[in-house]
Amino acid sequence: MSAILKESKRTSLICGVILAFIFCLALYIRAAIPYNIVFTDHFVRFAVYDPWYNLRLVENTLHHFPYRIYFDPFTAYPLGTYNPFGAPLFDMSLAFIIRVIEPSSSALGLHEMEVIAAFYPAVLGTLTILPVYYIGKALFNRGTGLMSAALIAIIPGQFLARTLLGYTDHHAMETLLSTIAILFFILALKSARENDITFYSFTDRDWQSLKMPLVYSSLAGFLIGLYFLTWMGAPLIVFILLVYALVQYIIDPLRDTSTDYLCILSMPVFIIPLFMIAPAISHGFLQTFHPISLLMGITVFLAFAILSFLLRAREVNPYWYPVTILGFGVIALLLLRVLNPVLFATLTGPLMYIFAPSEINLAIAEVQPMSWDDILNWFYTTFFIALAGLAWMVYNIAKKFRSEEVFFVVWSVVILLACFGQNRFAAYYAVNVAILCGFVAWQIIEFVNLREVQERNRAREKIKKDKGKKTKTKKTQEPEKKLLHTDACIAFVVIVLVLFFPLIGIPGTKYEGRTLATAKSESGPEYDWYESLSWMRDNTPDTGVDYYALYTVPETRNGYDYPESAYSVMNWWDYGHWITRIAHRIPVANNFQQGIGGPYRDNLPGACVFFTATNETEANGVADALDVRYVVSDYKMVDFWDSLYNKFSAMMLWVGDTEGYYVQVKTKEGYRVKRTTKFYKTLEARLHLFDGTRTVITTEIIPALQHYRLVHESPQYLIPFAVEDARSGDIRRWEYYEGDYQSAKTEAENLHRGVEMEGGQIKLTPEFIKPVSFVKVFEYVKGAQIVGTAPNGTLVLITANVATNQGREFVYSQTTVSNGTYTFIVPYSTGGPIDGETDFDVFAETYKVHEGHIEDETLAWETPKAVEVNEETVLAGRTLKID
Repeated sequence: MSAILKESKRTSLICGVILAFIFCLALYIRAAIPYNIVFTDHFVRFAVYDPWYNLRLVENTLHHFPYRIYFDPFTAYPLGTYNPFGAPLFDMSLAFIIRVIEPSSSALGLHEMEVIAAFYPAVLGTLTILPVYYIGKALFNRGTGLMSAALIAIIPGQFLARTLLGYTDHHAMETLLSTIAILFFILALKSARENDITFYSFTDRDWQSLKMPLVYSSLAGFLIGLYFLTWMGAPLIVFILLVYALVQYIIDPLRDTSTDYLCILSMPVFIIPLFMIAPAISHGFLQTFHPISLLMGITVFLAFAILSFLLRAREVNPYWYPVTILGFGVIALLLLRVLNPVLFATLTGPLMYIFAPSEINLAIAEVQPMSWDDILNWFYTTFFIALAGLAWMVYNIAKKFRSEEVFFVVWSVVILLACFGQNRFAAYYAVNVAILCGFVAWQIIEFVNLREVQERNRAREKIKKDKGKKTKTKKTQEPEKKLLHTDACIAFVVIVLVLFFPLIGIPGTKYEGRTLATAKSESGPEYDWYESLSWMRDNTPDTGVDYYALYTVPETRNGYDYPESAYSVMNWWDYGHWITRIAHRIPVANNFQQGIGGPYRDNLPGACVFFTATNETEANGVADALDVRYVVSDYKMVDFWDSLYNKFSAMMLWVGDTEGYYVQVKTKEGYRVKRTTKFYKTLEARLHLFDGTRTVITTEIIPALQHYRLVHESPQYLIPFAVEDARSGDIRRWEYYEGDYQSAKTEAENLHRGVEMEGGQIKLTPEFIKPVSFVKVFEYVKGAQIVGTAPNGTLVLITANVATNQGREFVYSQTTVSNGTYTFIVPYSTGGPIDGETDFDVFAETYKVHEGHIEDETLAWETPKAVEVNEETVLAGRTLKID
């Protein structure tokens, strides 16, 4: 017994050391590799979009701890919004940790707060290896657990990306908590099977048998409660349990097995979180759907238990069980739809959003279904090995039934289907893939070990039969041992090559795997965005809304009661959280798809209507309705060619106008899609590409904008160019050049002429496309009205040289034809900024008004008139008369 105990301790120690190494490796990948990407010289670069709003919540919570924003007027102008991150646990727990570690970090903008927040998801993601290990161990053995833990530590894709340093969002916590909840439910099922608990266990007071199953199910319920407090979509786990109930309540009667344990285990699983989320519901952080889903879980398990009891009492043939249960479920759903369609929609709507999102929601990147390219990039060989493992596990269930394995299969299948509904659930499925691959890998190792044992047994039998030839026996044993050693090595090498090597590859070479590439990938705002929004925070008027306040909830649906000084920033929805968190200004649209407007939002004014407008008056109507003062835009919003990333296509989709932007033209190589000039007439193109000035495209004139002026632009410049076939002139693709203004200007001159490339290709860009700054900030103003007189029919031109903060120069110009008098509305002042208004750093020189007439069939210009326009005149929309 002592030897067995020592061997067990030795094995536990080895497993502990290996698990500690895996933990350190996971943390290194998530925190050390991306460290210099996140902690830049200028700012802490949190990932993508939602983490920035989480920082907003944490920052505000630290000022009022333990109270939290319920309503936020600092986004979705002009209504404000109820905090869409209603589930409070993630940001509240982070605020608590920051308070414990760095009490002084409750002050605004302290670097320590951002450092702690940046590490939080990496630590949570690393901790996930522990429940993954224990699930593998509970279902099979320690070897499977270690293999599974090693895989979840390095598997690329959504799970790794969402648990990297700086990805301060609830995804890491929701995956960790749901995995722990699944672990405890598996342990509860396993313990219930081993102790054979039934309802009679209560009447017989067999507390010893009931103890561990109820402890594990209660812990599962507690973790599900935490999960509900972390993510608004947590009822997904209830759906998984309901699907499992349907499957298990069908299988058990066919096997002549009691189903009592299912009802016994399910009650703590649903009742405990129901009590846990009650305070959050009373404070408005969660919706009525959350308690309804838990009540539905209780109802379904009780109903199935009663139905199973009645069928068993009446000695109904077990093969009628599936028909009865399925029929009962279908009838219940039909009755619910007829008798209470609102409740039916409440229950089924979220499921449809997960498994079959609408076409317009597919414009959201993470809502798009997982594609084959995603599978190869995120999972590589592990995806297919996991499918084999799933089939293998089903075979094991048929061979030797275990309810915990049935649950694992149901869980894996539901999450896999969710991935093909929305790719974000690939972060969840990574856990299933790791466990399934760990299962397959260890089965192979066990097969080799079994073969080794069999070979040794045969060798011993041979020794017994051939006692007189001991020397010869020894000689024949050596090759067998070598062979077995070789088999074990080969098995291990194959597992490493198939499972692990494709993910890691060879670091620092072109054969580097997706795991390291993901860890090194950049996301979040580019420096240009941070620079521009920091400028906006420091150089534009205060909105009059306290960024750090706890706001009162509006008493009516009319929205927040903003002060007279409040205004909004027009933006595309991707950038709303950045504007809130960095600029401390109020965006119209945000990453919750609020403020987009258009036909999918009850035809309300919003960002898609504004940016796709081909008429300035229409855009002004949107701006006036939303109190817009500034417009912020970036290159991706105007990248109609998809040279970097085309966000304009999403605007087209949201506004419901995708016609007229493309035409098919016939070429030598067949029909090709060609872009029309419609895009260049949109407000987004006129702002970001042409700075609001008059532009000529081939023979078509794009008029100047009268109420929008550039007030700041970022330092990085880009210019798109087409790669054409030198012979046919067909465009193969669009690419872009990036650099500072001077280098981009030189490159643009070359691209206008055309630059030959290898392979018979040429890169060029149209003459009217000039280098554009990555981020531009415009101000919406009333504009100064310049009124003058000129003979009827006179062509009148007004120009002003404009110099930006980056040293770029362009000419703002308008033309009109006089009918005796003429009027120009101009957005630029020729004086400097004034106190209390925009401290712009884009300056216009004196306006010059040119009058032209025809002499000898040639347009002749008279001596221009100089016009000075002060800032007050532009902001107030006053009239300035000239002789």
